[in-house]
Amino acid sequence: MRKINVQKLTIENFKRYGTFQNLLDVEALAVTSIVSSIDASFFPDLVSFDYGNTINPTVSICLAKKTEKNIVQFLEYHQYTNEGLIPLDGDIIICVGTPPLYGKMSVDNLEAFLIPKGTLVKLNAYIVHGPQFSVDTDKVHVVCMLAGRTFKNDMVFELFQNDDDKAVIEL
Repeated sequence: MRKINVQKLTIENFKRYGTFQNLLDVEALAVTSIVSSIDASFFPDLVSFDYGNTINPTVSICLAKKTEKNIVQFLEYHQYTNEGLIPLDGDIIICVGTPPLYGKMSVDNLEAFLIPKGTLVKLNAYIVHGPQFSVDTDKVHVVCMLAGRTFKNDMVFELFQNDDDKAVIEL
């Protein structure tokens, strides 16, 4: 089983997969938002998402659980849709990578990132990603923003049966 070490989330090491914004850091919000005062109570249009032309955006909740071993047992990607993730009540680990040009998805090109509580992560369309894992608590509620019914109409999914195809995420 391949081992993947978790990296600190930085603009430089994450930019090929999408972008992120700490939603709890008022000073950073003031720099990013069109409302530029840290005294403001509203910070609009921080990160834009492309959900396609005809489908409304939705908000779902994923439960990231703390496990003895953080094993990547599946991967998925969306051909046309961005995905947004916000861990609400704890830090999480995500794994991301690029899809193969041909053939099956693989854990071989995955990277893992520590996502602090309250940080919005935008995954670009076509970015491979797997399960989220809680770092410090039994479970973390993760807001998942997608176009409606993405899980049915724009998801390429691969479940790994063989241990050689899986990876373990190490903090």
